[in-house]
This record gives sequence, C-alpha cells and structure tokens, in this order.
Amino acid sequence: MTLKELGWNDFFEESWQAKFGSNDVVPGRVFKTHRGFYTVWSESGKVEAPARGKLIRDPATRPVTGDWVALEVDPPTVRGTLSRRTQVVRKAPGEETVSQVLGANIDTIFIVAGLDRDFNPRRIERFLVIAFESGAQPVVVLNKSDVCPDAAARVAEIEEIAHGAPVFLTSAYLNQGIDTLRSQLKPGDTAGFMGSSGVGKSHLINCLLGTDERAVGAVRESDGRGRHTTVGRDLLLAEDGWLLMDLPGVRAVEPWSAKGVDQTFTDIEELIAQCRFRDCSHGSEPGCAVASALASGSLDKERYENYLKVQEDLKKLSKRQKEKESIDSQRSREAARRTPRRKRR
Repeated sequence: MTLKELGWNDFFEESWQAKFGSNDVVPGRVFKTHRGFYTVWSESGKVEAPARGKLIRDPATRPVTGDWVALEVDPPTVRGTLSRRTQVVRKAPGEETVSQVLGANIDTIFIVAGLDRDFNPRRIERFLVIAFESGAQPVVVLNKSDVCPDAAARVAEIEEIAHGAPVFLTSAYLNQGIDTLRSQLKPGDTAGFMGSSGVGKSHLINCLLGTDERAVGAVRESDGRGRHTTVGRDLLLAEDGWLLMDLPGVRAVEPWSAKGVDQTFTDIEELIAQCRFRDCSHGSEPGCAVASALASGSLDKERYENYLKVQEDLKKLSKRQKEKESIDSQRSREAARRTPRRKRR
C-alpha cells in the first residue's frame, strides 16, 4: 500500500520533514493499539511494534489509533509521533481531571443515534460539541429508521440543531441509506463512528464494509440500550480505499474544552450577543434576547438548558484543572526542597 492510500497528505509530509526526514525511520500509521505495542502499517506492510518508553509516558506524545508515527524498521519500534491534523478528545470517565484522545487524524465523524426509545437530541448536541472541537467534519446518522414511524420529522428536528452538519437517515437492518454514507468518503479519507452503545454502529460498519468485521450486540427490551460490543479502537480499510475507525460506545459525553460549543450552539451565542446588557443573566432583565426567544418558543427550552449544562460542566472542569495544576506545582516545589543541594568545590 502507498502512504497516500493510508491517508498521507501534504500536512503530514510537512510534519515529517520538520520532525524526522531521516533515512533510519519510515512513516507508518497506527491501525490498532495494544498494551505496550502497536499495529502499524507502512509501505512495507503491517508490523507489531513497541514504542519507546519516553513516548508512552508522555500523554502529549503517546500514540493513539490513527496517528502517523516514525517507525524504526529493525527491530520495529515506534520512535515518535507526527503532528495531528485532527483529534477526537473528551474528558476521561471518572473523577480524574484528564483528557482522553479517542482517535487521531479523522476527516469525517459519523455521529450515530438510534431512532428507537433511546433517541435523545440533547446527547446528539453533546456529540456535536466534541466533533466540532476535533476539527473533523461531523455528519449525523439517524439509524433504525425501520422502527420509527415519523423518521422524516426526526430528521427535520436534528437538522435544526446540527448547524450545517449533514443529517442522514439509515436502517442497517434493512441495509438502507448505506450508499449515502459511502458518498461522503473518498479514497484516503478516514471516517470515525461515534455514538452511544446500542445505536447500531457496528451493524452500520458491517454494511459499509460488506463483511461481518464487527460483532453486533443485542439491545435490551427494557430501555432500548445495548452493551458495548466494541472495546478497542482500530482502523479498518474498505475496498473503496477509505479508512474507518470504530470508536467504542460512549456513555459519558463530556467535552474537554469549549472550542466546539460556539459551532454547536451558534443560535444561542448569537442571542446572547443581542442582549441589552453584557452581564445579562437571561432572566428578568429588560432587553434580554434569550428570555424573549424562550417566551416566543423560537428557542427550545430543553436545548437552552443543555447549553447551560455544558457550560457549567466546562466551568467545573476548568476549576478542577486549575486546582490540579496548583497541587502539581506545590508538589514540585516540595520535591525540589527535599532534594539535597550539591556542595560547591
């Protein structure tokens, strides 16, 4: 395979020349991450390679699926990572204040939602925040149209909140709408599938690939949700020449930064800018464009509440980040004081 078929372009060529560009390493792309080593594809084929310890210890340089890396050939070893053109990041699950990179160098993110009992526009908005933040092109895929009698109305509802992101209707069960998804990709492109468990991501991927590559799990009758059938992140190569990254089902949709909020909630940001007072709390103040829009129904109350919740989550995250930085700084100073100074000779 050529580098171009693996997704190589001018951006990565520039990064390669600036960082490496030597004859003792070759460019390769991470197709799968394992404990302590990586599956890397290069023009010479597929290899299993460990990464240098320093590279893994630093979260900023630790390779993830989709990364381009500098590969030592004999023995195969990942020496370094190239700059990322895009990256899908969220707050890692749990209380710890760290980010989690779900995948790198993705061109298109398919946000998959099921049109069954788990349909939730507010969750789609949160996925859009993460997708817009990544730098990739978001596409909303409303799957399971075969179980939804008012599928067209659902499409219209999501188009109102997608702000330019295409919205497509599919049924993996009936193999409908698959060609429309294929039309969004060209050879060398990388697509990522993101969504909650049970929305049919694995089934859609099998339809796109024309194989049974991904395991398909059952959905609970009680609430329409599924269990995780995808536990790892790996790149899959389609016969049409594009690449596909299957991301695990995401339960906690927590953005890591505010970069994607403006694009996801453009309408609300524009209303806030129209308020008479800069410090408007959007309650009973005169000239509040937000309150007026809520009263007239032109702004959906649940959408506005979701916007406030996202902003509140980001504020809490920022506060925890500052507290962590303060604690880390204090520990560094204490460690420095405990380290004995060398006597001058």
